[in-house]
Amino acid sequence: MAGFSAALRPAEFQKTFAGLAADPQDANRKLHLLWIGCGNQDSLFAAAKSFSEFLTERKIQHTFRESTGAHTWIVWRRYLNEFAPLLFR
Repeated sequence: MAGFSAALRPAEFQKTFAGLAADPQDANRKLHLLWIGCGNQDSLFAAAKSFSEFLTERKIQHTFRESTGAHTWIVWRRYLNEFAPLLFR
């Protein structure tokens, strides 16, 4: 599972992802890949970073990539290049 510049609502993480946060060990067993990337000039960057911090605090395994750039295809293309090969591991 991946999110490239995903639209997230930080105030609702605990509610929206309650099942995930309730049992991090189970979540880690079930999630084979959780990958989040966002350009640091994207208006969605703060939410993406907050979500990564939410997951880290709950010890849910994930990858967070911050890069330069905004909400543009060139940023997502870079992420796709890194993420796509991980699907086949």
